[in-house]
Amino acid sequence: MDISSLASFSTQLNQADVQQQAQLSVLKTAQDMAAAGALQLLDAIPSPQPSVSSGDARIGSVIDVRV
Repeated sequence: MDISSLASFSTQLNQADVQQQAQLSVLKTAQDMAAAGALQLLDAIPSPQPSVSSGDARIGSVIDVRV
């Protein structure tokens, strides 16, 4: 191998490394944005309200099924 082919090979490896780092950075940014969006959606869900205020334990404990 001559000097110019070694230099070319080294440059190609360096460019591949830079490209891989850039892709990884974009991926991490996309994951962070997706996580932030998911948290906003979860925060937008209203908390469940109790449906029975009288405290009757029988309500909701029996299901009538008709076939």
